Amino acid sequence: MKHVDLAIMDTCASNELVFDRLVKEKERLLITTISKAQAFQLERQGRFPQRRRISNRSVAWLLSELLDWVKSREVVISPTLTEGE
Repeated sequence: MKHVDLAIMDTCASNELVFDRLVKEKERLLITTISKAQAFQLERQGRFPQRRRISNRSVAWLLSELLDWVKSREVVISPTLTEGE
């Protein structure tokens, strides 16, 4: 069996082996911090990763797609207080 060093694996190269995993609802909520209803609404609008059916009564998302979605969110920069305020 071939040894694969995960620490140095390039997950961005399209010709390399990429490891991903499925994320169920409880973990999806922790990653994205949006409600189930909001995620469903955004998904229907094409603005959130699509769910994958993993059984008759279970769905999951690809972790990589959720992380890409989080990275694509606009960064909010709070105004800093100036000295003397």
